Amino acid sequence: MKIIKHVRKILSTTTVASALLLLGTAPIHAAESVRINFAGMFSPGHPVTNAQMNFKKEVEEATEGRVKVRVFPANQLGDYTQVFEELSRGTMDMGLINIPSQFDPRLEVMYLHYLATNYAEVRETYSPGSYLFTTMEGLISEQKIKLLGFEVDGFGGFGLTKLPENIGNAGSSKNILLRVPPMDIFKTAAEDQGFQTVSVPFAELYTSLQTGVADGWSGGSSTLNYLQFRDVIKYFVVSNNFIDAYGWLASDKLWKKLSAKDRHIIQEIALKYASQSIDVAEENDLKHQKLLKDKGVTVIKLSDEELQLWAKQAREETWPKLRSRLTPELIDSIQKAYQAKTVEN
Repeated sequence: MKIIKHVRKILSTTTVASALLLLGTAPIHAAESVRINFAGMFSPGHPVTNAQMNFKKEVEEATEGRVKVRVFPANQLGDYTQVFEELSRGTMDMGLINIPSQFDPRLEVMYLHYLATNYAEVRETYSPGSYLFTTMEGLISEQKIKLLGFEVDGFGGFGLTKLPENIGNAGSSKNILLRVPPMDIFKTAAEDQGFQTVSVPFAELYTSLQTGVADGWSGGSSTLNYLQFRDVIKYFVVSNNFIDAYGWLASDKLWKKLSAKDRHIIQEIALKYASQSIDVAEENDLKHQKLLKDKGVTVIKLSDEELQLWAKQAREETWPKLRSRLTPELIDSIQKAYQAKTVEN
């Protein structure tokens, strides 16, 4: 009788396990690991790629091997628009990339000029719980992607071959032709600042500055101006007009696959490096402004008073013109957020 009961018990257990497998609800074995393919834009050795490699190491150690991460730098898995689309589909796991707006123009809100004017404001504006972070988190979630953090690369400025006498005056006419990225946010802001604008592909920008097709450009930090344009520009204006930032992104499909414990680990480590990127960006801005000077480029810093006037002009004049692009609801809510902040201060 004992033997018969033992056989029945084995058969019962086997039947339940088989049923669970058929239903797709069988528990995952503790030793089974989750493998993450992590796409990046920059070459090995770049600070952003280094952050990805450090993230990989820390995640694998903290999860005791439950989560394995493989980093693919230098657009090996496609450019940022392709990676974003694959994340949305769930066919890519993670990316540290530019956030494109081909699926939702409202995602361009992160490039609104003068969301911040200094690094103290950057730390507030680009951190979890801020208006911008909460807004972007919601918009990106509609694409079935989770925003883990912002990787900050530095403040934008103007690299110029000619310098208007009134460069410090917000909104005054500036008789130079400024190249802007093909985005309404940049074009509208530059024209409101008094510039004439031209759209030139980035790959042709160096030659355009060399030949006079453009007298300068907006869209790059002091770091980028030093690395790629130091031999052709004569002036760099520290206008702090926008923040160049990328997103730490994870697909919803990956997020659902992870345990609550491992989600927490990944989120915390990503936020750690996102926060560190702000300090690194501030150091790099100062470092490359000095390097530009050493190369003979005149570096002009707008004063705090001038920056506040440029910010006021952008928020009151330029932002409302972007209502059709970013939606009235989004522009109205962000203006209210900044008005409330002004009252508090």
